[in-house]
Amino acid sequence: MREELRAASLKIFTLRYAEVAGQEAAGMLLGGADVDPQALAQETGWVSVEAARRVLIALQEEQGSEALKSAAPLVSHPEALGVWVRLVREAKDPLDAYRYLAAHSAELTRVGEYSVEELPPNGLVRVVRVTHRPRPEEAVETDDLFTRMRAVQLAGLTTLFGLPPAEVQIVESVAQGAEACVYDVTIRLPDVDRRFPAILAAGGAVVGAAAVAPFGGGIAGGISGVLLGGAAFVVARQRALRTAQERDRAAERVRIAALERGLELRGDAPIATQGDLVGTVLGGKYRIGKRIGSGGIGVVHAAEHVSLGTQVAVKVLRGAAAKDGAEIARLRREAQVASAIDHPNVVKVVDLDQLPDGSIYVVMELLRGRSLAEKLHRDGPLGPGYAIHVFRQVCNALAAAHDLGVVHRDLKPGNVFLCSDGEAKVLDFGMSKLGPGASAAAEKLTQDGYTLGTPEYMAPEQCIGAAVEPRTDLYELGVLVYEAVTGDLPIKSTNRRDLLDLHQRQVPPPMRQRRPDLPIPKELDDAIAICLKKRIHDRPEDARELERMLAAVPLEGVPYHYAKNMGRHARRIPATTPEIEARPTEKARTSRQ
Repeated sequence: MREELRAASLKIFTLRYAEVAGQEAAGMLLGGADVDPQALAQETGWVSVEAARRVLIALQEEQGSEALKSAAPLVSHPEALGVWVRLVREAKDPLDAYRYLAAHSAELTRVGEYSVEELPPNGLVRVVRVTHRPRPEEAVETDDLFTRMRAVQLAGLTTLFGLPPAEVQIVESVAQGAEACVYDVTIRLPDVDRRFPAILAAGGAVVGAAAVAPFGGGIAGGISGVLLGGAAFVVARQRALRTAQERDRAAERVRIAALERGLELRGDAPIATQGDLVGTVLGGKYRIGKRIGSGGIGVVHAAEHVSLGTQVAVKVLRGAAAKDGAEIARLRREAQVASAIDHPNVVKVVDLDQLPDGSIYVVMELLRGRSLAEKLHRDGPLGPGYAIHVFRQVCNALAAAHDLGVVHRDLKPGNVFLCSDGEAKVLDFGMSKLGPGASAAAEKLTQDGYTLGTPEYMAPEQCIGAAVEPRTDLYELGVLVYEAVTGDLPIKSTNRRDLLDLHQRQVPPPMRQRRPDLPIPKELDDAIAICLKKRIHDRPEDARELERMLAAVPLEGVPYHYAKNMGRHARRIPATTPEIEARPTEKARTSRQ
């Protein structure tokens, strides 16, 4: 096997040098190292180890050894993303990225292999020990250039997820006589800034009390402290939420940019921007109006049927996703399943077609209202009366889906829409599990090595990759109701792997215990506790039984809506309890292998 590295390994350094010294100087530096600049133009190509060493020596002479570290953020540069297309599609979080790197070493290097060990967590900080072991037949590294080059790459992987570069410590180096290069990568998880609002609130309370108490007495000082602390908390919380949203948007931009870069390197022309669709008529039937929503892979426009005058919504895959086979298959599945269910509490799909460039779009009923996610974010917990009204309809939608052998398996606030006329609609069957009649190709879409769903809501059997069934949806619905009624998830963690483990064994406290300040009916609490049972057969028999349980909850004196923001900042008991259920059997555990 030839001694080669991906061109991306060097490209981030030459991109950084071009930012400092200019593109012409970067070209001259490569020429001086006897490397054709075109060899690095496509980061998915390969360069020899000797050529890479010459470039690194030249860069070090020009910038100094420490200057190479500044290239870490360039791992997510739009012109360096071609090599990371599969990683950003499959890795769910930064920790997952390092696992992916270890499982797919050959995508980056032909001179060694990576392995990963996750060290014990320290609060919200995670440390991953990454080992790069050279193949026995390859030449031994005699200097630390490649050791430091890999350290920069490892630091930059977190930028693919909208985070700052990780901190990387070189523990061992082949150049210093070790058998392998060992790196400790320290990742500060996004949730680290959630402590800030409470800290700032406490500080504000102390300052407010200290400033007023000497003049107005202890009571006045206490009131001032509470008011100032509360104001500080609200400001800091909004700041933390904005930061998290910006981070998520940055990660989604990187993902789309990687897909588009992959298409560009394959020579595919980019898809027209969605703004170009406004005013056009798709398929000779739908006149596209203003954009009413967008996500990482799709954009939704209001539209009008030119012949009938009916208002519809048109969802079009955007950018590189329009040519991504998995995303196209998911959109087709969403349309076909929703159309087959044909239930008033499932969004109605009326058409599926293609644009002239081959990308597809789906036409749905135009919904007016807002998602449950948006309502919870803006208004806080749902009043129990309204929650029961909403989730009885969700049960009816699930019952209709289950009758057709369809398991949704991704219930979450963003997939429940609250219409202005009082109806609730279940959305996004793109990850649904189909019944025995599904084609092998359709089922392969959801069986490519990762557990599917959103970790905060996943049932225990989902977490280990075991078979799912309709009662899997009832567990997810239990999590969803718990969050909607209390304003808090039943099981929480800052780490995806921990969530998957906790959902298998941790029993959350009852809703009435989590939020004793809210008037939650005991019958509702008991019904949701049954939904959250770890064993499938301990949950309600089906969605219709759960709907009957919700219908039986006495609502006399139970509020339908709360006053705005009621209970949003109320004191909650800790999310965990000592009660632990047995883990799934070893037979179930091995089913994911």
